[in-house]
Amino acid sequence: MANRSSFKVTQCIQKVSVPLVCSSVVTLFIYLNRIQPYYYIDEVFHIPQTLQYCDGNFTQWDPKITTLPGLYLIATVILSPLKLCNIFYMRCINLLGTFLNFYLSLFIIKQISITHWMQRWNEWEKLATAYNIMFFPPLFFWHFLYYTDVVSVNAILLMLLLHLHKKFTMAAFVGLLSVIIRQTNIIWVVFVTMERIFDLLGHKTSKSVSHEHNSSAIYLRLLWKKITEEISHGWTSFVKFIIHLCVQLFPYVVVCLTFVVFIVWNKGIVVGDKIAHIPTIHIPQLLYFSVFLFCFSWPYMIVNWKDYIKFIRKRWIFTGSILVLLTVIVHFNTLVHPYVLADNRHYVFYFWNKFMGKYRLFKYLLVPLYSFTLYTMLHGIKHLRVVTQINYIFMVSAVLIPQLLIEPRYFIMPYILYRFLIGKPKAWQIIAESMTTLIVNFLQFYIFANKVFYWSDQLHPQRISW
Repeated sequence: MANRSSFKVTQCIQKVSVPLVCSSVVTLFIYLNRIQPYYYIDEVFHIPQTLQYCDGNFTQWDPKITTLPGLYLIATVILSPLKLCNIFYMRCINLLGTFLNFYLSLFIIKQISITHWMQRWNEWEKLATAYNIMFFPPLFFWHFLYYTDVVSVNAILLMLLLHLHKKFTMAAFVGLLSVIIRQTNIIWVVFVTMERIFDLLGHKTSKSVSHEHNSSAIYLRLLWKKITEEISHGWTSFVKFIIHLCVQLFPYVVVCLTFVVFIVWNKGIVVGDKIAHIPTIHIPQLLYFSVFLFCFSWPYMIVNWKDYIKFIRKRWIFTGSILVLLTVIVHFNTLVHPYVLADNRHYVFYFWNKFMGKYRLFKYLLVPLYSFTLYTMLHGIKHLRVVTQINYIFMVSAVLIPQLLIEPRYFIMPYILYRFLIGKPKAWQIIAESMTTLIVNFLQFYIFANKVFYWSDQLHPQRISW
């Protein structure tokens, strides 16, 4: 009876909150478009390119654009038949995408809570978490502009949802669409491909695996034992085993191979302006991400501080070695893109010029913080099977380390996926996260609306964003 009553209360909250949230977001959207009716930063490339497509000029391409034309094609298909190809309605696509992020997140959380965790979530916890993901500040900021971020996240979340529902062919197709929107999304296609492989191998292990073994190195030994058993049965049996895996993975493999062909044909992952996005080795990106993650997920990470202290006391030699390693990485691999130093329309510009670049020792003072945030980040997903932990860390590294430019936008999908992967939250954690999200959103839009300055070569006023 209590559960049924709780469900009815949550349904009532949802019926009231959804219209209220939608009307508030739409009002904010209209207000922000009134104060920013002209192109904002990269919109100067995105909007004219879409207008070319709306006019049927599909052979025209701005060489400054570095992503594939997925967003422009989507906008053209929706807006061109309605004769609505203008800046306002193009931005409306991201407004709709923001609401879609909420529902996709809610359905993903519901599915995960059913299939992956012993503890079931309350309905209000699912609802509140979905709202927090929708309002995640570095993502929500773009709801009123014409950028690729919102639609890109739409595609990845839809792919994850279809994958969880075991609709792998559709998931692979949506994954391909996500890559056409933004090339680096191939990493998340590979992520779900690897998860599918681990699922298939896990189902074939004859020995039942306890939860403790599932999240430890023992699970890796069991998987390896299964593979060696298949080999020991003879090459014919092993080939059949591989063929069976390939058949099950076929939709994902097709997408991955198609992307490889694109890389070879394009001579790199970036289209257009390749000079500004040359792949590099930038390991501190992982350190920045761990701090970024803590800033927004601190209620889920701060609770591990006692475990961190115990870990230091028990393994002080190992911890000291890690601190030395992090210091070496910071010393030799702290890189900065010219855009960070030159563009004062981004928060990173101010952080770098007032702290990281101004004080020589500041970057070293952050090393203990990196140690803590890395530990708590890994601690937050330790309940997962060990191969999923490795898969997540590897894919996040693949997304971030090659990037020279420090962009919070690059952290969006790694953050959202992390929020899906952590265990069942407590009520106070969700409330604290919600308060953090609301405060940061208020501050970012207040700054955007009120902090106005001018560039000598630009007619319109400039504003600050992520």
